[in-house]
Amino acid sequence: MFSKGPVLALVLFLARLTLGYRQPYEYLEALDTFGAAFSNPAGVFNGSVPSPLSSDVVGRVDAITTFVGQDLNAEFLFGLFYQDTLLATTTQLIGIPTGITIQSAVVEPPVVAVSYISSMAFPTVNMTVPLQIDMFMAYDDESMKVVSYDAILRRIDELMAYTSPVLAPQIAEELNSTSTNVTELIELKTAADVCAVSSLYCTGQYQQYESQDACLTFMSTLPFGESWQGGMNTGWCRYIHKNLVQFRPNIHCPHIGPSGGDMCMDRNYLNVTSAAPFNQTLLSYNSSYNSADMKGISDDGVQQLVKVQTQSITMTTVAFVSAYILSK
Repeated sequence: MFSKGPVLALVLFLARLTLGYRQPYEYLEALDTFGAAFSNPAGVFNGSVPSPLSSDVVGRVDAITTFVGQDLNAEFLFGLFYQDTLLATTTQLIGIPTGITIQSAVVEPPVVAVSYISSMAFPTVNMTVPLQIDMFMAYDDESMKVVSYDAILRRIDELMAYTSPVLAPQIAEELNSTSTNVTELIELKTAADVCAVSSLYCTGQYQQYESQDACLTFMSTLPFGESWQGGMNTGWCRYIHKNLVQFRPNIHCPHIGPSGGDMCMDRNYLNVTSAAPFNQTLLSYNSSYNSADMKGISDDGVQQLVKVQTQSITMTTVAFVSAYILSK
C-alpha cells in the first residue's frame, strides 16, 4: 500500500523538523513565565522577573492598538497595572492582576494559541473579577521570548458594565461628588486621574496643558468612548495611557495630551483590520520552516512542503508508517 521511498523521506523530513524545534512542554513553560510576569508587573520593572518579550517584539491588542519594541510592549502589558504612589490608594477603573491561569492552549511551534483567565482585583471595593485574554503568540525558538502576539480582551465591554456600577459610589466618595450617575462619575474619575498625572509628570518641554483646570476642561469635552475605543481619540484611551507616563514622560505625555500623540487618535476601521503589523508570522505552518530547512529547495518545493505540513497527518500515523518500514 505504501511506497517505502517517498514515505520514508517524509518521515525523516518530519523528524528533522521535530528535532529542530522546542518541545511542547517548553512552550507551556514559556506561557507560565508570561503569566507570572503579567501577575507581577512590579517584578518586570525592578528586574526580579525577566521580561518574556524579545527586543523587537510587535504586539497588538484588539481594544487598543499595536505596540512596537520591547520597551513599549512591556510598559503596556505590565506597566498598565503598575500603580505609582500618586494613585495607588484610589479607586481605579482597571483592575490589578493578582493571578492568572491557562484555560486552554494549542502548541504548534513556534506559535501558541492560549486563553488566559486573569483575576483582576479592585482593592478599594474589595472586588475581584475574571478577565479572559485570548492570544496568538509567536516565539523566538532560541530564546523562547515572544516575538509577535495578537491579543483579544474577551468580553471587555461586559467587564466594564459589571464593574462600573460597583466602583461608582466609591469614586463619588473619593471625589466628594454628590452625583449618583455612573457614567458621569466614570468620566469625572477619568479626567481627575489623567490631569493629576499630567500635572505631575508632564512639565517643562513635556507639558501638554496650560493648567490643571485647562486639562479638566478639555477632558470634559472629550467623549469617554466605548470599551473597544482604547486606541482612539477618547478619554478612555488617555486613561489607559496615564499609568505609562511615569516610565517615559517624553514618549507618553503626548498620549494623554490634547493631540493624543500617535496612540489616542482617529483610526480607519478598514486600515486597522487589514493591517498585518507583525515581524514574525502567526501562521504556524509557514513559520515552522526556517532558512536551514529551506536551503536548496525551489519555490515550488517549498509550496509542496507547506501542503504536506497542512494535511491531516497525525504523529500516530507517522509512527505506524515508520514501524511498518522498519519491520520490513
